[in-house]
Amino acid sequence: MSHTAPSLELSKPPLLARELLRAAVARRPSRPGEVPRVDVRVRGFTPGPRQLARYREVCGFPEDGALPLTFPQVLAMPLHLTLLNHPAFPYKLLGMVHVRNHIHQRRRLFEGARLSVHVWVEGQREARQGRELDLHTEVEEEGTLVWSAVTTMLRRLPGMGERPRDAGRPPSTDEAQLFERSRPASWSVPENAGRRYARASGDYNPIHLYGFTARPFGFPRAIVHGMWTVGRCVAEMGEAAEAPALTLSSEFRRPLLLPSRVIFQTAPQPGGGVAYRVMAEDGQPHLIGRLSPVEASVSR
Repeated sequence: MSHTAPSLELSKPPLLARELLRAAVARRPSRPGEVPRVDVRVRGFTPGPRQLARYREVCGFPEDGALPLTFPQVLAMPLHLTLLNHPAFPYKLLGMVHVRNHIHQRRRLFEGARLSVHVWVEGQREARQGRELDLHTEVEEEGTLVWSAVTTMLRRLPGMGERPRDAGRPPSTDEAQLFERSRPASWSVPENAGRRYARASGDYNPIHLYGFTARPFGFPRAIVHGMWTVGRCVAEMGEAAEAPALTLSSEFRRPLLLPSRVIFQTAPQPGGGVAYRVMAEDGQPHLIGRLSPVEASVSR
């Protein structure tokens, strides 16, 4: 029997810190459960200039008057947490793992834009370590869809295989060949990178802050936010990420412990796209993805 999907209409984006606190005290089962569609909307708000400035600084984006390609993901995250904290959602939020992200920007957004954000979660599927589900995001400006994303999360479940951070696999032969002519750049990611990104994004998940707050969740040290790594890659790609219409696909392979030294590589692709990855010094990949230009949508 079908049921009406829960839908929330908010007057402003929720406070991320409050949603994280709700997640910390939530009591949810760690067994498979039905994931219904749940919708959350916020209409007609303008991103704050202070948050945008902090985001540009920590990721390395220029002050060019435009919103960085990955910035709307930050705006959507409090709504994502509202979804995952909803009573209809069967799993506890803390412990969920961000495994993939796909962004489609139809045109560039600029400072001062009034945006409406619609997010929803719908369905789930089996994965080797548990269950995967997709968080969908759509951003509109003046009623026109301008940006969308699919954020894929993994809920680990008992008896469903090894944990993702124990499942690091070496790059495939094809992947190694793809980047063999790349000129690698070495990055030093400082111990406070998680705290700096938390100030910009509002995501104060304890796994990103300090070693002692990350260890209860099974990490030897704090790990940086996956979307910081993606944002840093996009900023480093410069003009390739400034086209009006783009897609950005990212797969998270292994958590990036803080502090760390990593290797950033890019490889041009047919049609003008750029493949990119972030590697540990031992050769294990943290992140691999692709940035591709697409034909700009025409507003009517």
